[in-house]
Amino acid sequence: MTTLLRTYGGPLTTLIVALVVLWIGGMIAAPLLTMAERSLVHVDRGDALTRTNTAVNRLSRDIATMDYDLAAHEREQAALRARSPGAASGAEAGGGAGGGFLVPGMSVPSSGNRPNPAERPSLSPSLSPSPSPSPSAPSLLPSFGAGPAAERTPDVIAREISDLQARRAAAEAEMASLKQRQAELVEAKANAPRYSFKNYSTISPLHLTIFVKTIFYATLVTLISFVVCYPVAYFASNLKGALGAGVILLLLVVPYSINELLRVYAWAMILAREGVLNSALQAVGLVGSDPPQWAASNNAVFLVSAYTFVLFMMFPLMNALGTLDRSQVEAARDLGASVWRVHYRVVMPHAKPGIAMGAILVFMLSAGVITVPELLGRGLHPDWFSQVIYRRFFESGNWNQGSAYSLMLLFSCIVFILMVLSLFRVSIREIAK
Repeated sequence: MTTLLRTYGGPLTTLIVALVVLWIGGMIAAPLLTMAERSLVHVDRGDALTRTNTAVNRLSRDIATMDYDLAAHEREQAALRARSPGAASGAEAGGGAGGGFLVPGMSVPSSGNRPNPAERPSLSPSLSPSPSPSPSAPSLLPSFGAGPAAERTPDVIAREISDLQARRAAAEAEMASLKQRQAELVEAKANAPRYSFKNYSTISPLHLTIFVKTIFYATLVTLISFVVCYPVAYFASNLKGALGAGVILLLLVVPYSINELLRVYAWAMILAREGVLNSALQAVGLVGSDPPQWAASNNAVFLVSAYTFVLFMMFPLMNALGTLDRSQVEAARDLGASVWRVHYRVVMPHAKPGIAMGAILVFMLSAGVITVPELLGRGLHPDWFSQVIYRRFFESGNWNQGSAYSLMLLFSCIVFILMVLSLFRVSIREIAK
């Protein structure tokens, strides 16, 4: 702090410290603490309280439906009574002469002037019997000659209302029982401890297998990146003059100036069944009419991930190898050391900080990558753990378990960093140099 004050002065130093605190606290510490807090809160969507809440909601909808049906039946009953006050007695007096009620406005003949059924004129086609309406949508129109099954008499409607009222009373009794059970479960949940490790201990065997495989896959991507980058970095560090190094650097950086999504989609077009690679192989006759699906395995994901993160291995290696004293290599050759021994005993020990830094960067990026496995042959290769985390957050909406999975991946990256530092016997200060 004293050095900052002497170098930049009070106001600028205060601004720098405020920005650092904002960056560390607001962009790193706060999200991590929030995620850690959520990961310790277990949300069981199949517990007794959740099932009881679901039953209460379903029963509430059923009661509302029965209330609607009761109101509809009562309106229908009132309409029938208003239209034909003596309908019941008229039906009894008429015996089996008619099956329904008359449309309002039609004349009702008296018993003395009732025509002979044989002399009754036939109904016009417009008044011919119609199909009986469904019970869910009873009709108020008459059904002439439709028979007893189509009749909607006040007695029938009264029986339906009575049945609905009995069902509603039973539903109300069940609702009261569910409400009591719900209150007991809510109280029990309130008294239960809020934080636990259930989100970590209840991980499914499938997700645990995907997690272990993802760590292994990320390690393979790191090894592939090192094998590809080490010869190029060593060759670039041996170039004399700024022109050669600048050309190598330009050739490395220019392809990566394109957006990452475009590069992944380009690889998807190359490795597709009818893509560029199979078209070229078919042109030279190496594959037939049924070309292989290159994107249907994790090998394609390894390749594209290594291509995506190769610069994060290349630059640390070039920086480390650029400080190598070439006289040490020449002395080892003069003493009869082979090429492999020179690299194993002289070059690699000097480049350990760069190797460690590149391995840490590539491993962390490949373990958490989502674009490559999600866009390259999705559904054709085994899932990566990053895809499982994405689904926990954005598809199933289980942010608590997604937070636990994210912290698991973070802890695995921290363990990998400590293992790399211990393996290469380097410190954070040496890597920072």
